[in-house]
This record gives sequence, structure tokens and C-alpha cells, in this order.
Amino acid sequence: MRIFAALPARLPARLGGPALLSLLDQGAVSGFGFLAGIAAARLIDMEGFGRFALVLIVAGFAQGLHNALVTAPLMTLAGTVRDPARYAAAVGAGALVLAAGLALGVAGALALYFSARGEAVPLDLVAAAGALTLAQNLQLTARRLLFAYGRGGRALAMDLARAAMFPLAVAGLWAAGTPLDAARLVEVLALTAFLTTLPALLGRAAPGRRHLAVATRRHWQMARWLLPVVFVTFGQEQLVWILAGGVLGDEALGGLRAAQYLVGLVLLTLAATENVVPTGAGRAYDTGGEAALRAYLIGVTRRLGVPVGLLLALVALPAELWLRLVFGAPYAPYAPSLRWLALGVVFIFLRDMAAQIFRARRRTDVIFRAFAVSFAVSLALIQPLITRYGATGAAAVVALAHGASLLALLAALGRAGAPKSPAPRSPVRKAPASSAESPRC
Repeated sequence: MRIFAALPARLPARLGGPALLSLLDQGAVSGFGFLAGIAAARLIDMEGFGRFALVLIVAGFAQGLHNALVTAPLMTLAGTVRDPARYAAAVGAGALVLAAGLALGVAGALALYFSARGEAVPLDLVAAAGALTLAQNLQLTARRLLFAYGRGGRALAMDLARAAMFPLAVAGLWAAGTPLDAARLVEVLALTAFLTTLPALLGRAAPGRRHLAVATRRHWQMARWLLPVVFVTFGQEQLVWILAGGVLGDEALGGLRAAQYLVGLVLLTLAATENVVPTGAGRAYDTGGEAALRAYLIGVTRRLGVPVGLLLALVALPAELWLRLVFGAPYAPYAPSLRWLALGVVFIFLRDMAAQIFRARRRTDVIFRAFAVSFAVSLALIQPLITRYGATGAAAVVALAHGASLLALLAALGRAGAPKSPAPRSPVRKAPASSAESPRC
């Protein structure tokens, strides 16, 4: 652990720019997830890979809840609090309690899922899924805190350490003759997350009840709308994968997940913006008002649009080739699904940029309503498209639902226009109207 803690000091100073560090870190996180997925697909059979994917889907839903309650508000509020150390301590304490509760929820949900299918509950897989949920939610919180307060190099070191540790652990199990299955791989994922996150969490001061209460109130003001967004987005994507697996079988779920992994290479660019853009947008709005906010986001969209488009074309056009080379010949028939998912990434990119406007305005209720529209579209299309087109239909449902939420946000922007901008920040200023009742940390 001392080695991991010392790594940030050894990083070159030229990597200190927050945007570059964020991109490098997200590359490490997403690249690790991509390679771990390939390893799972190659080391276990397609049905086992489907179970592995199921665990990641359910754990991913829990991480979405954690993000809505903890890390998404954190990245908007971090630049406006008066006592960053106390605020960070409050966030860390709350994240630990929430992550533990979500871990139990994931384990229970998976146990119910297997019971409903009339199968014996795989206790090792269920327990590993709970541990993975706890570890990854703590790691997500640590990563966001580090980036929010100018220590992105330490976050990058943490994620690089995990990426290096995982293949070594898998190779050690293989050399020892330990059978590798979905449960073993999930256990290794959980263990590597714990070991690399602990150095970033140790040594934090106690937040105090007042700071914890203030942070909770301020987070809830944003999370009360972001939280239901998680549920409707679960309905428009993860629920589609689960139903596709139930209707078409675990192999279909594995094939869809493989296609999603390849598209995930492009999504890493978008995920990297979460370390920088919400905080930058919030500061732009607080200091320069609506004009500064829009100028900031238009600049981000222009800079990212070209590489995102090129990467999507590179992945989607020769889809069969990539699936065959990376995952194996049995996955090549899922190329049409990959192309639909690539179109969905275009919608996601544009939608996320539009959503930053409402996040900066503290109008997360608008984001919720946009995702509610996409949820309704998903529910309307899921049965006919999966029944008629199988896995390709499932991917089309996901892409079209993302497109519906984008259209809903653009319509909301057109209706609302530009609201009255807040006054530039000063040492003493009123909070935005939607959060005026909550004191600062």
C-alpha cells in the first residue's frame, strides 16, 4: 500500500493538467474494464460470461444510485463549499454507509433473481457481487474527491495500480490451478478495488455531525431528482439486457455485453468529462452566468465531438471484425447490435452536454423528466423489438431510448430559454434559488 500511496509523487509534473489527468485516468479505468471483460470472455464459456455480465449490470445499477446520491452532487458542489476538508470528510463518511447498504441490496437482489429462475443460489457469486459493489463505490468516491480537490495524479495512480494488480492476481490463480469461473473473477475485481482504494481513504478526519448534516441536505437537493433518473435509466438500458437474457438466454446477454464493451472504448472519453466538466460548468455559471456556461459547454462539445465521431466510426463500421478478433467467432453475429449501440453513444454525448446546463442551474428535475420520456419509449418498444429482432432489437431499444431523452432535453431548453443568471460570486452571496434554504459546508 505504501508503494501505491507514493506513486503520485513520481508522476511527471507535466501530467498535472486536470483535463489530461482526467482523460488518462478514465482511460485507465475503462481500459481496465475492457481488458477485464475480454479476459472473462476468453477464460470462461459464453454462458459463464453472461453470468459475469449480470453481476456487473446489477452492481452498475447500485453504482448509479451511489453516484446520484454522493458523487454527482459532489462534482457540482465541490467548487462552492467554504470548508473543503470538512466537506470531503462528510462525503467519505456518508459514502461508506451508503456503499455498505447497497452491497447488501445487490447480494439480495441476485439471490432473488436466481431463485425466481428456479436455480440454486450461487452463494459465492452473490457474496462476491456484494463485495464488488462495496469496493467499487468506495473507489468511485475516492476518485471523484481526489479530482475535485486537485489530486488527480493520486487518483490516476490508484486506478493504474488496480489495473496492474488484476492480471497478476488472475495469473496467480491460474498458475496455482484454481478453477476460474464468474465468481472467482468477481472476487478478484472486488479485492483489487479494496486494496488500491484503502490508501486514499485512510487518515481522513471525522466530519462532525453538523457538517455531515449540511452536506447531506445539499446533496439531497440535487439527488432528489438525480436518484429517480437512475431508476428510469435502469429501465431503458440495464433492464433491457436482463430481459433479453431472460428471453434469449445467457449467451445472448454475453453477446450484447461484448458489443457494449467495444462501444465502451468510446464511452471512456465521455466518462472522463465527469471528473472535470460538471465542476467547470458549475463554476462558469456561478461566476459568469448563463453566457459563460453556454460558452464553456459549446467549447467542450466542439473539442470532443470530432474524436468521438471518429472513434465510433472506427468501431462500428468493421464491427464483425472487431468482435471476432477481440472476443472470438461466436460473438461476430452481434455486429448489428454493436452498430445500434454506437448510434446510442452519439445520443448520449449530445444529451450529456445538454444535461450539464440543467445541472449547473440546479434544475435536475428537468433531467429526470427527460429520462422519464426515454423510459416510456423503452417500455413501449422492448417487447415488440426483442420478439421480432432478438438481440439486435434489444440494442435498438437502448439506442432509441437515449435518442428520446436527448430530444426531451433539447425541447426543454427551447421552452425555458435562458433564465436569469446568478450574480457573480463574492465573499458573501446568496445561493441559487433552488438551494437557498441550505447552508454551505
